[in-house]
Amino acid sequence: MNMRCIVVDDEPLALEMMASYVRKTPYLELSGAFGSSIEALDFLRKNPVELAFLDIQMPDLNGLELADLLSGSRTRLVFVTAYEQYALQGFKAEALDYLLKPVSYNDFLKAADRARRWFEHSDPSENPSMPDEAGTAALLRPAGNLAESFFVRADYRWVKIRMCDILFVESVKDYVKIHLDPEGKSRQETPGANFCVMTLQSMKGLEEYLPKEHFMRVHRSFIINMNQVCSVEKGRVAFANGESVPVSESYKALLEGAVARKSL
Repeated sequence: MNMRCIVVDDEPLALEMMASYVRKTPYLELSGAFGSSIEALDFLRKNPVELAFLDIQMPDLNGLELADLLSGSRTRLVFVTAYEQYALQGFKAEALDYLLKPVSYNDFLKAADRARRWFEHSDPSENPSMPDEAGTAALLRPAGNLAESFFVRADYRWVKIRMCDILFVESVKDYVKIHLDPEGKSRQETPGANFCVMTLQSMKGLEEYLPKEHFMRVHRSFIINMNQVCSVEKGRVAFANGESVPVSESYKALLEGAVARKSL
């Protein structure tokens, strides 16, 4: 897919270099290059843009402040700065990447490729205003067996999730809520972890990450771990902790087939 981009930097040479990187990348389209965050903000409020490369240290309105004003928009951010100490703030601002100056084209291209994968995995129909971070470092891709774990970002930290501990996954607007086995190791290994972990992620993206031999979608808003299911009846799937989720008509046949394959 092609992505519309802007570049924002108050240093003319850095601005032109980043703009030239965008121009020579086939799947990027330069929508504008701005020496002022205020000008960039005005442009973004009137024009659809997928990706913004933002310098952080700028007069009047810095890149982090601009990111805060863009919260909730579809525009994703890559921060560009000469100062490593801003990395944590960039992480909290949900940036797709963080580039240190001087930026090589190779590093720029890695960030652009990450953004392209992010948009390819996002699902606008589930999350039209602000897609999640599927396909980025927010979710580390697991291999196919239940013994493995992965990390998600939640409350500005990484939380380890063992796939075998997942009861079910629930879609909640711009987020997914991962419901965990209260007795599972995921909670024991992450002090302070809750029975549910909320992370900015799409159902479609997470569905692609989880191994299909153990996880299946039973509703637009629910993915279940078949190994944690206790019973299936009257259009609902129940778990040992007493929770249950609905099964929609469009998924009933698939669920019945999965149950039949595990039946004596």
